[in-house]
Amino acid sequence: MKLNKLKSMASKILKKGKHKLKLNTEKLVTNKKMVSDAITKDDARKIIIEGVVKKKPNTGHSRGRARILLEKKKLKRKRGLGKRKGTKSARKTTNEYNLKVRALRKKLRELKKEDKLNGKNYNKTYLRIKGNYFKGKKHLEEYINGEN
Repeated sequence: MKLNKLKSMASKILKKGKHKLKLNTEKLVTNKKMVSDAITKDDARKIIIEGVVKKKPNTGHSRGRARILLEKKKLKRKRGLGKRKGTKSARKTTNEYNLKVRALRKKLRELKKEDKLNGKNYNKTYLRIKGNYFKGKKHLEEYINGEN
């Protein structure tokens, strides 16, 4: 069997590409008769067992450069205008609106428990929170105290 045919058959057996296989020239010389007489897949398997054809080791992608880049980004480097993709709002890590709304709704519930609000005012204020009317908790308290 020709070597390129042997390699293609071995690649199917080992489930690797042809370029991921390696021929051991020393063992090829000693097993030349076996290689030339090989026809079937079983013959190719025997050749692989003899060590004439071997898998090359898997090579991974180095993360060295990525680690260096991350270290620089931690030091607030490489963050200029040229590196940015997306709007300012898209680059925000946390949704500030949700955090604010949750805090205001919690405060509103506390005020309702303290009987500073009745049902109708509570509902109106709740909808105003939803509509992003209040700047923060203090603004909410001022609004309720001014209303009552």
